[in-house]
Amino acid sequence: MQAATGSRSVGLGPISIPRRLPRASGLVWIVALVGAANLIVLLAQASALVHSLYLNADNASALVLAALAGHASAGAVINLGNHPWYEPWWFMRATVGMPGYRQLWEAMPLIVGLAGAAAVAACAWCALGRVAGLVCAVALLAASEAQRWILYVPESHGLVVIHLAALCGALLFVQRRAFAGRLTRRSALLVGVPLMLFTGAGFTDQLLPVSGLAPLLLAPLLAWWRLRVPAWRTVTVFAWLTGVASLLLALLVTHVMQGENVVHSPFPVSFVGSEALVSGLQNLIATIAGLGGGAFFGAPASGTSLLTFAAGALTLLALAAILRALWRWANAADAPRLADAGTTPGARVTPGSPPATPPEHPSIEAGSRDLFVAYWGAVLVIVLAVFALTSVSASTTDGRYLLGAWAAIGALLGTLATAPAARAALLAGVALFGVLNIHAELASGVTPAGVGPNQAVAGAIERFATAHGARVGYAGYWDAAPVTWESHLGVQLYPIEGCATPAGACPFYGIEISSWYTPRASTRTFLLTDTRPGVPGEIASAPAGFGRPIAQASVGEGLTVYVYDHDLAADLGS
Repeated sequence: MQAATGSRSVGLGPISIPRRLPRASGLVWIVALVGAANLIVLLAQASALVHSLYLNADNASALVLAALAGHASAGAVINLGNHPWYEPWWFMRATVGMPGYRQLWEAMPLIVGLAGAAAVAACAWCALGRVAGLVCAVALLAASEAQRWILYVPESHGLVVIHLAALCGALLFVQRRAFAGRLTRRSALLVGVPLMLFTGAGFTDQLLPVSGLAPLLLAPLLAWWRLRVPAWRTVTVFAWLTGVASLLLALLVTHVMQGENVVHSPFPVSFVGSEALVSGLQNLIATIAGLGGGAFFGAPASGTSLLTFAAGALTLLALAAILRALWRWANAADAPRLADAGTTPGARVTPGSPPATPPEHPSIEAGSRDLFVAYWGAVLVIVLAVFALTSVSASTTDGRYLLGAWAAIGALLGTLATAPAARAALLAGVALFGVLNIHAELASGVTPAGVGPNQAVAGAIERFATAHGARVGYAGYWDAAPVTWESHLGVQLYPIEGCATPAGACPFYGIEISSWYTPRASTRTFLLTDTRPGVPGEIASAPAGFGRPIAQASVGEGLTVYVYDHDLAADLGS
């Protein structure tokens, strides 16, 4: 199928994708402008977004742990929570002494998130053409509030996107070189070794092996099955060696970190029972729609909810269309075989040999397209299946577990541009999706990502506590880390929780440094209680076992500070 004059169309099984932008398409420029507008809105709201994100204790705890780890006593155990976010941890520990490290820590997730979106779009551009790269970039730039709360903080699996893009880029580089007969051992090592180190670091996050390792191993095999060129053996060997070496490195690094007492809490995952499959699929659909800014389920069918519905409908429509395209690709009767590869049975493509065909020969392009679709299709299907079939979907609708699938949707949008009419519909749909996201972000503004006290309240807590000689305190989980971070570590609150012990309060074991709960002699400490409605698991009143405070004051709505003449760690139960 041919695109507009001056452009060339290439086949993807029964799918044809334009390699160049159509000349007469104002929609292209509209989509580009919408993408630029989304980026501008994000950057304009960046400062407020950062302040919002770290009112969430999960996000603030990562920064607090990294900042205070250097003050932990010898042998103290640092618990990172329910997954090991070692990459951000290494970065923060390496830069903690730098001037302005706070601003660097807060800005880096935003930079990495945008770099990940750009890298995925670059892969789509390389494999499927400029239309695919453009729509991918705009779709991923239109990050909904739900995505912002995941992508732009250090410990919420946001690095998965840039790791998936790195794997995709490496596979495409090796494939194109192998098909052209120009893949040398040196060039394979120059790509493979850095990729192995980067991916090995990423595989310490258990989400990335699910999202990336299986697709890395499967994609060359799937492409080899469709386009039976001997060069695929080279790509497959590269993928398997890199994947296995990366996994072994991740296991080694995890063992070393645990030996250094930087650990994480177990996060067991099990398959759901057959009776829970329906609810798992329901949660899957709701989570995907929510990632697209379309969490319309249960909302009134009027007002701005109609715009939310439109965003959700576009998201689910894109998912359904991509799954259909993948099904057609996998079952294509006219899938390219040897005859389409520009070679003959038994022909070998060996490293260093002259290319059998010019680099622009369709066999190279066909191989890139098949590999790209196989890789991102495997990412999408595997992530969706794991989410729906395991206890993850039964326990949460948290979109962080579907980040890989979301990146795959953006990457594969270009496969829908199979004809001029389909291309126009795709561009219009992506433009509308971007506009809906801009409207949502401007209409609602930046909403708090958590319930932690803001900087003004944290300052009031710090002033009262330090005026009475206390810089170390204890509070419920949702208040402790936000106050510590917002006070610029002027006071350090350690999380505790209510428990059925004589003391009435116990250390919070989940994300902490064990030495926080070692009693300090002759040290005044304080307690922050929180009676605000909607704040789960907080300490609502001062336990009698703590004794009589020497001072107390209300510092905000529902918040009270109690100062004691001793370290409350000695009174905590266990």
